[in-house]
Amino acid sequence: MTEQNPEPNEAHENERDFEPEQAPLPKWVPVLIGLVLVLIAAFAVFTGLRNRAASLVSMVGRDVPQRARKSTPAPPGEPGAGSSLVMPDNVPTANQPVTGRSRAEITGGPQGVDTTMRAWARRGMVLNVLPEDAMVYVNDVPIGEVRQFNSMDEVYDFAEPGSYTVRLVANGYREKRFVVTAGDDAKQDIARISVKLEKQ
Repeated sequence: MTEQNPEPNEAHENERDFEPEQAPLPKWVPVLIGLVLVLIAAFAVFTGLRNRAASLVSMVGRDVPQRARKSTPAPPGEPGAGSSLVMPDNVPTANQPVTGRSRAEITGGPQGVDTTMRAWARRGMVLNVLPEDAMVYVNDVPIGEVRQFNSMDEVYDFAEPGSYTVRLVANGYREKRFVVTAGDDAKQDIARISVKLEKQ
């Protein structure tokens, strides 16, 4: 007697019998993966809300002594921190830091009202002022034209902590004043002054 070849369906079923079945994952593995992902997301949110200057040591809670702010020397041919681009030998000296929480001081009388805006920064300031040929004075020392400080690459660095009166003066426009207080406890690194001077 001759043996009959198995039907195609039977051969396929026989092959399936020899394939090893995959064992299902234990129920705790997906739970563990989910917990790890939640912890990573929470850590990312936590570190995103912290000041970027903070280190892992300060996040854990140890007190790290504050170091005095060091100003790095300027590249060759460039003025140092606080130097005037107009009068290179003059560096504006800092006044006593302005205290208080108000951000504007309004003065004047029948001739007109004058406002002085306040800002705080750890390092320096950048300007976004029209017209761009307005002269910038810091504590009555001319430091240059607005166009020299109108980008994040052209930051005016304050030489020392304290308050600085910034005046913006242009022919045919009303003068504008700002008081910028430089200190290590300021919330932002650079003060941004944006204003369009009014014509007289």
